[in-house]
Amino acid sequence: MIKQGDRFTSLDLQQSMREICSYDMHKYINQKQSDTIVAIGNCAIAPSKCTPDEYAKTCIRGYADIPSSAKHLDQQLIDKGFKTTRKFSYRYRNGGLGSEQIVYDAYRLDWFFQIYQTAMPREQYQDEYIKALDDAFHISCYYAQYLWAQNYRITRDIAKALNRPDASQWAQIISVLLGIGFQFHPHDVYEYAIKHTSPDITQKQFNARHAEQLAFKNEMRNNYGINTGCLVLSPQSREKLRKIVTRTDTPYCIQVIKNVVLGHNR
Repeated sequence: MIKQGDRFTSLDLQQSMREICSYDMHKYINQKQSDTIVAIGNCAIAPSKCTPDEYAKTCIRGYADIPSSAKHLDQQLIDKGFKTTRKFSYRYRNGGLGSEQIVYDAYRLDWFFQIYQTAMPREQYQDEYIKALDDAFHISCYYAQYLWAQNYRITRDIAKALNRPDASQWAQIISVLLGIGFQFHPHDVYEYAIKHTSPDITQKQFNARHAEQLAFKNEMRNNYGINTGCLVLSPQSREKLRKIVTRTDTPYCIQVIKNVVLGHNR
């Protein structure tokens, strides 16, 4: 198990994932007080009644129609004849971890977060229950830090916002892992994980931001036949996409020159 101050590799992360997923959490959970159901796509599952792997596989099946909304958006623009160097997906350096593995691990870590949110321990196993969740939270942090280190230039704002997180920011950490696994653009990962999943956001603020995203999604679908999927787009991405579909963006030849000379849009 990775501990604070350790040097670690992707192999160490995978070993730590195996260790936490082998914990006998069902033994520690008071099932009578832990019957919350989570809706995933068109199905529902009780985290306290399944394993991390079962939960992860359910999430992947539930959201399997569009493996990556960002890559799907890029393909739609190509299919509709829009020429742009801007990619709404991003090829992260994963340090030996595949994108599918990151998504799978993020959902397994989300299982522990759901248990933290909804389950109660058996009194005689309270210490073991707390230790297991504490281990899972810290592995979530180390996992994110490992990916940030591989992509420091482009993820430093995300890393700065989640510097020394506590359990109230666990959902944000998992959102970042999923965003990187699904190859969403760093601007959009920041928008969702830091601004929309923030523990400090009020319900009124969340509703306003959700309404703003929904209005843009409807605008793209109704006016241009573009499906942005599950993407929570940053202001920069929304502005760019609007310019692309209205053909008011910088001429493509100029974009290409800037891309070559300045190395934009990896």
